[in-house]
Amino acid sequence: MLGINRRYLSDFDWPLLGIAMAIAAFGVLEISSAEPNPGLWRRQLVGIGIGLFVIFVTTVLDYRRIVNLAPYLYVIGVILLALVLTPLGKEVNGNRSWLYFGSFGFQPSEFAKLFTILLLAYYLSGVKKRPLDLRTIIIAGMIWALPTALVFLENDTGSALSYSSFLVAMLFLAGLRWRWVIAALGILVLAVTFSVPYVKTCKSYKCERIKAVYWPELAEKRFRYQNDQSEIAVGSGGLFGKGLRGSTQGTLGFVPEVHNDFIYAVASEEWGFLGSFLSLTLYLLMISRLIQIARRSRERVGVLLAAGVAALLLYHVTVNVGMVVRLLPIMGIPLPLMSSGLTSVVATSFGLGLAISIRLRRFVN
Repeated sequence: MLGINRRYLSDFDWPLLGIAMAIAAFGVLEISSAEPNPGLWRRQLVGIGIGLFVIFVTTVLDYRRIVNLAPYLYVIGVILLALVLTPLGKEVNGNRSWLYFGSFGFQPSEFAKLFTILLLAYYLSGVKKRPLDLRTIIIAGMIWALPTALVFLENDTGSALSYSSFLVAMLFLAGLRWRWVIAALGILVLAVTFSVPYVKTCKSYKCERIKAVYWPELAEKRFRYQNDQSEIAVGSGGLFGKGLRGSTQGTLGFVPEVHNDFIYAVASEEWGFLGSFLSLTLYLLMISRLIQIARRSRERVGVLLAAGVAALLLYHVTVNVGMVVRLLPIMGIPLPLMSSGLTSVVATSFGLGLAISIRLRRFVN
């Protein structure tokens, strides 16, 4: 174990922590602006405090010891996901993704993502053959499929799709053949192409969400409402924004879930293009630091683990911002460290802690 000593303090990735805290502080500011109820932003502060504790505990621990626990953590994650489908689970905004023990509730899927990344890194780092053979791909796919299927059964499509982001990134870095990548892209293009006529005519909730973005004239008005209001909020911010607490779309309740999935819409309205650009720049810097940690790791398991965390965060930022600016359908994906939610903040902090632990031990045999 690497103790709290001079080398720990000098090698600690303070820039990454500083970027994360800047994003989190901006999130608290916007939550307090969008939802004047002090309970929300105070709860977010508690989540950030717990997240800081998780980061420092994780960095003191050797990440390789945590990876060795991956099979057990994965089983715990799967059990928690399965419990969500029992009476202990609670449906919120159409998704049965919350698990409650008395008055305490959390989203197991946020932690299960990281536990799945840990197990994939544990398994793929032990595979010596490159490029990957079909057996290895199938086993990795099975590791990925079980939690993904459980999350999909919870009706949380956005989170289910997030599992694909780190699976693809980690398989590619582990030695996936280019022809497999090209074949997968070809199948995806064909699937999307052949599903378009069906989506245009179907009336399910998910289809209406897709139509609200790509074929708004075919979607029911109630499904277009959130997209329309979010688009108005982002556009009305202009170049410099309306200032703190100046968001009419957010504070007057036109944009639903403004403190959570649509916090970026409020930030764009209050701080304009410049503010939203600066917040995206912070995310870019954070993900770049994670990629840098992956590149500099001297162990394959460290490369895969850091890359998996980076891919997951990139997915969350891309999808959340994409749905706010009406480029992607609404899928209920939180913006890391900014959206209100203790579970998301703590899980993201755990991922960052793992990455910093990898950096601290890049010269340790």
